[in-house]
Amino acid sequence: REAAPRVLAAAGITAVLAQSFARIFFRNSINLGLPVLPCQTGDIRDGDEVEIDLNRGDVRDLTQGLSVRATPLHPVMLGIVQD
Repeated sequence: REAAPRVLAAAGITAVLAQSFARIFFRNSINLGLPVLPCQTGDIRDGDEVEIDLNRGDVRDLTQGLSVRATPLHPVMLGIVQD
């Protein structure tokens, strides 16, 4: 079950943004050090450059100049992905 987040990390993905996540994918991603943040992604386009503040849950689309609020990670989970 860790295959999906492991493949994403191996492909150079440093974080995943989506409107929702399956619980098992969410936990496996965190356990592997891949941050996953629930947020509204409808305005973010494929290829846009984004900047994520994991501590505050802020997502900035640098390409379009817009900001999206994500659900911040719990401090324990934040500690896991930052190790």
